[in-house]
Amino acid sequence: MAMQIMLKQMCKDELNDSDLKAICKNRGFPAKEATSRDIFENFFLSTIGLKEALNSLTYEEVVFLHLLNKINKEVDIEYFERLYGSQKPAGGYDYRTFNQRYKETFNKVKNNLVRKGVLIFIEREMYPSSTRLKRLRFRFPPEFANFLPHIARASTFKEAGDFKTKILRNKLLEINGGKQKQSPFSKESFTLSIKDGDLSIGGEKFRVSHLLKWQQTCWNASVEANTRMRSGDMTPIEVTLYALSQLQEHEWLPADALAVILKIFTGVEKAHHGENICEVGWEWGCLVKVVADGKTYYRLPEDHLEYTTSPEHYLQIKPDGTVTLDPMTIPYAALEVLASVSILDVHNSNLRATASIIKIGNALETFRKNPVFEWLRENSSGFRTAIEMAQKRWGKQIIHENLMIARVKDLSLKVQIENSFADPKNLVSLPNDYIAFPCDQLPAIQKIVETSGHVIKKAGAK
Repeated sequence: MAMQIMLKQMCKDELNDSDLKAICKNRGFPAKEATSRDIFENFFLSTIGLKEALNSLTYEEVVFLHLLNKINKEVDIEYFERLYGSQKPAGGYDYRTFNQRYKETFNKVKNNLVRKGVLIFIEREMYPSSTRLKRLRFRFPPEFANFLPHIARASTFKEAGDFKTKILRNKLLEINGGKQKQSPFSKESFTLSIKDGDLSIGGEKFRVSHLLKWQQTCWNASVEANTRMRSGDMTPIEVTLYALSQLQEHEWLPADALAVILKIFTGVEKAHHGENICEVGWEWGCLVKVVADGKTYYRLPEDHLEYTTSPEHYLQIKPDGTVTLDPMTIPYAALEVLASVSILDVHNSNLRATASIIKIGNALETFRKNPVFEWLRENSSGFRTAIEMAQKRWGKQIIHENLMIARVKDLSLKVQIENSFADPKNLVSLPNDYIAFPCDQLPAIQKIVETSGHVIKKAGAK
C-alpha cells in the first residue's frame, strides 16, 4: 500500500485524540494541528521535529528503524519481537492467545514509536476471525531515512590499517595454474579459466563483480556453519557490510559493536559473534583491520578496483602487436576491458592478449573512451588496426557469431515461423523479409519449412 494512503487511513481511523496530541508534542507541531486530522496528515511527513524525535529513541529502536528502512515493507506486530522481545513460558507450550502474547509489545510500539511520530500503522482487512492486533501493519516512512541517527557506534583513527590485498591477486594466478587459498566450498563454481580465447569465472564471462562475489561467497561460507537464521532475513555478512557501509571517513567499528545490530537484523535471539565474522572477512580480504589500545576495529577497504597506475606498468607490447598482461599489477577493471576486446591465452607462462575485431566491434561504443582502450589504440599496432577496421564497419556491417540469416518471402510462412519462435533470443525479424536466428535453431526452422511444402535454398560462401 502506498505510504500516503497508509498515512491517511492512520489519521482517519487508527489514532485517537490523545495519540494526535502526543505526536504533535513530540514532533513540535503547533497545538492547533491536533484539531484537524487533514492538516495533521500534511504535517506528519514534514521534517518538523523529526531529528529531535529520532534522537530521543533508544539505540535498539534506532537499529530497528534502520532495518525497517532497509527492507522497505510493512511488518506485523510479531516482527517487533526482535526489538522488544517476548515473555515466553519456561519449559512448555505457550497457551496464551495472540492478544495476550503481543498486547504489551503493541503498547511499547505505540508509546515509543507511533506517538513519537516516526512510525505509521494501519489495520489491514483480513479473514473475519483474526483479531485486530493480528491485522495491524507497521511501516517506517522512507522520507525519514536521512534523519536516522547513525547505526554504527564508531571511533575515529587516521591509520591506514591492515588489508590483505593478495587474496584477489592470487586468485588471478589461477589462470596460470597457481595455488589458491583453500576455499570453503566447491571451487569449480568460481574457477578462473580461458577457453577459446575467452576469460571466464565459474563458466561466466569475467567481470569484476563476479570476482568480488567469489570473495564474499568465501567469507559467507566460512561462517555459514555457525549461522541459523529465519527465512528471508539478512545474513550476518549482509548485516556486517550494511553497518560498515554507514561509516564516514576515518571511522572504524569495533567488532563487539555489531552485537545489537546482528541480533535485530538477523532475527536471531542469540547474537552472532561479530569478532569472528569480521576477522574471517579480514582474512578473505573483504575488510581492513586496525588494532588500537588492545581493541580491534574494522572498516570497508577504499576503492582498490579502479585504475591507479598507467597501462605501461602492467601491459607490455610485443613486436607482433600482442600484449602481455601482468596479473599481479593489472587493475581488475582493466582486466575486464582486456577480456572484452581481445583473445586471451597463456604463452610461456605469460598471459597474452591479441586483438579481436569481433569483440572490439561489439564493445566499441561501450569502451570508446576507456583509458585502457585508448592506450591500446595508441601503443599496439595490432589493436590499432583492429579498432580502425571495426570503426569503419561500425553501423555498416553486422559482426556476429553463431548466427544465421534467412530470407522468407512467403508471408504466411514467415508468420508461422515467427509464431513458433516468439522468444527474441531464438528469432529476430529483420527488414526486407529477413530473419536471424542462432545456428542451433536451424533444424527446427527447416522442419517448419519442409512441413509447409516449401524449399530451402542455401547461399554458399564466395
